[in-house]
Amino acid sequence: MTARILLLAILFVPFAEPAVAEDGESPLVYPVIAKHGGVVARPTAQQPPRAGAKVVFDVTADAPPPAVNKGLDRIARLLNLYGAAGLQASDIQIVVVFHGEATKTVLADAAYQRRFGMEQNPNLPLLRELQRQGVQAFVCGQALNYKQIADQEVAADVPIAAAALTTIINKQMDGFAYLPMP
Repeated sequence: MTARILLLAILFVPFAEPAVAEDGESPLVYPVIAKHGGVVARPTAQQPPRAGAKVVFDVTADAPPPAVNKGLDRIARLLNLYGAAGLQASDIQIVVVFHGEATKTVLADAAYQRRFGMEQNPNLPLLRELQRQGVQAFVCGQALNYKQIADQEVAADVPIAAAALTTIINKQMDGFAYLPMP
């Protein structure tokens, strides 16, 4: 329970301008995911990341084009926290499910272009890097229906779940901590 509370506190830190050291250099490090989810290494901090954690991220927040969904950045931050603590991405199991306003996060480039007039979906490069690091991503099949998004419009590397509800329940039954990303 304490680990879950600490994890929530770390991940819900508001997005602000990164702190800058006196020498003008940013103290943020990106040991696992470059350019996203920067963290400050805290080698003597209490409650450091531990191997064996399992978490399911429930991402519902909108990200207006061309912004990257903040839920993806928070997942990158968690992986970078692990890296800064000397652990590997494989030391944590992460699942993310997109639904609600976040459903469009997983649109294939062609579908994103049709809907938003942008050549590429700005979320896909980070999502694919997270997947390379072992993150499992799903999109809610019910949300696709409600948002009138055809299955063929979803990026090929994102499986369609029966529902976000069942994904979250199943993962919690498997021992995953639940982190909402509204």
